[in-house]
Amino acid sequence: MYAALFVSAPVQNTVAIVAAPAPAQGDRYMSPTATAILLLLAFVIDYMSVGPNSLRDRLAFLMALPAIREGFDDSPLDNWTVDTATAAIEMLLDTPIMSGSYMAGMAISAFLGACVGLVFIYTVGCLLPVKASKKLGRFATLSFPQSPLFRVNWKLWIAAAILGLLADLPGGVIGGLTEGSVDFLAGFFAPLPAWLFGG
Repeated sequence: MYAALFVSAPVQNTVAIVAAPAPAQGDRYMSPTATAILLLLAFVIDYMSVGPNSLRDRLAFLMALPAIREGFDDSPLDNWTVDTATAAIEMLLDTPIMSGSYMAGMAISAFLGACVGLVFIYTVGCLLPVKASKKLGRFATLSFPQSPLFRVNWKLWIAAAILGLLADLPGGVIGGLTEGSVDFLAGFFAPLPAWLFGG
């Protein structure tokens, strides 16, 4: 798609149309190398339990999320995840309990987007400081379960993978917050690999 730029030519009193190219699709905040380094950093911080528990889990998640998004968005893994989740929901709707019910006619893509949005809300609760529970209640006390030294916190990585691969599925306010947050984190952490390791 091109945006038309109208420029009047004063000598001939005519209007010339100049096509301005739209931004290229599929742009990324990080290079492939920076993306891989950021993902490795997130894994090392989680696996080696770098820093206090409250900081470690938050930092590992916030770094893993944009790295997964940058590295695997529109990839075969992304497509496989959407197709598998869609097929699983279709299989559930075809069961004797659900088939013929009113809910069996639901839009699967919208339902899947809502599920991803709920994962986003859950992770917000995990990332909030416990002090926020005075105003937000138990929601702010959610946390990724602690893992011992040299163990991977799988729940943290599953949440990061779901949001990294499927952040574009939710709609509405939650969808805007989900995708906007991932984009912000990608831009925020983009300079980190080069700052730490050069290149």
